[in-house]
Amino acid sequence: MAFPGNSETGLLVSLQKAVAEKSGWTEFLAGLAAMANARFAAMIVEIPGSSDAAYIVNAMPNGQPLSISSDALGTILSDRLRPERIYSAAELKDIDSGAEMGAALDKLGTTAVRAMRIVVSESLSITVGIFGSVEFGAADGAILRRLFPYLKSCTRAAVIVERERYRASVSASLARKTGLGWFLLDRSGVIVGASPDRPDRLPGFRIFSGLQGERLAFADRATETALADILDRCARGTAERSAAIGISSVPMLHMRISPFSTSDFAWHCNPVACVTLHGESQMTADSSGLLADLFGLLPSEARLAKALASGRSLAEAAEQMGLTIETVRNYSKKIFAKTGTRGQADLVRYILANGLAELEDPSFYDSGSDG
Repeated sequence: MAFPGNSETGLLVSLQKAVAEKSGWTEFLAGLAAMANARFAAMIVEIPGSSDAAYIVNAMPNGQPLSISSDALGTILSDRLRPERIYSAAELKDIDSGAEMGAALDKLGTTAVRAMRIVVSESLSITVGIFGSVEFGAADGAILRRLFPYLKSCTRAAVIVERERYRASVSASLARKTGLGWFLLDRSGVIVGASPDRPDRLPGFRIFSGLQGERLAFADRATETALADILDRCARGTAERSAAIGISSVPMLHMRISPFSTSDFAWHCNPVACVTLHGESQMTADSSGLLADLFGLLPSEARLAKALASGRSLAEAAEQMGLTIETVRNYSKKIFAKTGTRGQADLVRYILANGLAELEDPSFYDSGSDG
């Protein structure tokens, strides 16, 4: 069968959608099954060397996912298929044990198949198949052959998008350890971009909606005036350095306003400054282990170092740990000697400077949000 125009367009549109959304693969397979009058279509993504090598998608012509045996599907759509060749059920049985292949088809409730394997790169290949109870004709195999270049290019693009999405996710996660979010603001304070973790939920922030967009505003008039002055200097190019404005003392929060150049960007608005939000650092659950690893502290010494770095006095740390003040003083001397610090203040500075403490989770502040 030849590609009908509308069906061909629909399949290619689904493949383009699959580059950015996994649901596009389901739509593509459902459309492929419908074109070939198949019971269902399926695809396996093989990642060599991975224990989780197969990501399986399958769909019936109506677009609904079908529950089938992954083992049976893996037997049929395997990496033993030669790339770009179209295989029938009879040809698949010639590859290996015919009985094994027949058993796999029986388990899937089908007798007919057309399958094709595509090597996308050295680290990735995909195998696509259509399955049914009535033998497919040569024209049905031709559908797969004609799709070969589109499947290869769209799969490659989807891998790139997914990789960049993962990198962005990791970057965002790491960024939250050193900052609570960011805004890009134009000269009048209108938000033209923001981090995805809703920094406006922090105490002291309010977002006002208006005809010109959303404006970053504050309950404190003095803070808003100070921000407006800094944005004006950023717009006029007279801001020689980043500026800071305090937002809250409990918890401690401040924002830094840095000039932002749009020379390398195309925006529908004109951001003049990047506002980043910062808060108090805290010792995390694994901080004791990190201190022990880095400085050879004993477990009890590491726990005391964590308590001191969190701002507790020797007496408070002694009470928390159930130790005498004399024992804690003895431990603290060993901690300062092993870390090369000259006291509690120097220890805190050292821990903060070396990234051994992280910022409070932004969700901690949600209950106090004004936004």
